[in-house]
Amino acid sequence: MAPKLKLKILILIKNFGKVFLKHKMKYKMIKALEQFAEVYYWDQNGNIFDIIKKIGVTPDFILHYDLAWGGFFAPTITGLAEINIPKGCYVIDVHWKKNTRVQYFINNKIDLIFSVTKNPFLKEYSTFSEKLRWVPFSIDPDTFKDWNLEKNIKFLLMGLVHYDKVSHPPKGRYKFREEVLKQLGQAEGFKFNKHPGHRTRSAHMVNENFAQELNRSEIFFTCGGIVQYPVNKFFEAPGCRTLLLAEPNPDILELGFKDGENFVACDTDNLYKKAMYYSKNKKERNRITDNGYAFMHKYHTNEARAKQFICFIEEYLKEKESIE
Repeated sequence: MAPKLKLKILILIKNFGKVFLKHKMKYKMIKALEQFAEVYYWDQNGNIFDIIKKIGVTPDFILHYDLAWGGFFAPTITGLAEINIPKGCYVIDVHWKKNTRVQYFINNKIDLIFSVTKNPFLKEYSTFSEKLRWVPFSIDPDTFKDWNLEKNIKFLLMGLVHYDKVSHPPKGRYKFREEVLKQLGQAEGFKFNKHPGHRTRSAHMVNENFAQELNRSEIFFTCGGIVQYPVNKFFEAPGCRTLLLAEPNPDILELGFKDGENFVACDTDNLYKKAMYYSKNKKERNRITDNGYAFMHKYHTNEARAKQFICFIEEYLKEKESIE
């Protein structure tokens, strides 16, 4: 029996992780597709017909990475509406310029929309529900792992809080994180590291350094903010064998996060009580920590996510072929 031919996928994406180190892991997630497909990359603005001529390959599928934030992630591409090749796009922040996104979906005749969120996406773009393919964030297991470092931080909070000098998110956007800082900021063993900035070129507190800081902590806090996103930190902290105390959201629960089993669900009213309980109860803390670690490294690695990505594309192509 002849081996199954790999899909040829053209990905329209800038190598943003090479310059802006905070986003290196997002790029590595896409690179994982190379395990299961022939992947071709294009990072310059241009017309899709010209691009295909230049790469010398006719792809089975075209993936245009996220168009948000002024072309930070992906080049501007023309001609997508006219080309007779199935195509999809990638969406990270559903709150970014909704009208612009809608026009992009329609004007470019996008077939599939891969989004890192499910419920927030459907809330904003319900009319595109049939095109949605949910592909949440995932971890690079070579980075987010047990580094076997001394657990010398009791409580750790990292990321955006409303008075953060880097990007000044409005007060209330990350209410849970604000309360963590307010209620535990003076507690013994508590540490807070501010967001390094999305355009940082420094390795400080990103990638391996960020993962090692997670690995040093017994307990880590996060939330998806007012938009209830399943942000990277939900996966990264357990992936570094650290107990996650977090405000849950529908996406996270649907992905298999279970309170008291692989993370600890809490809110602004009980976060202090639960933090103190699990800080003192090492056996319980380690049990949930170990479960969370196994859960991440089995179901939420870049490899697992790449398989999902390819399956979505293959299923769509098969359905399209059967109709034609």
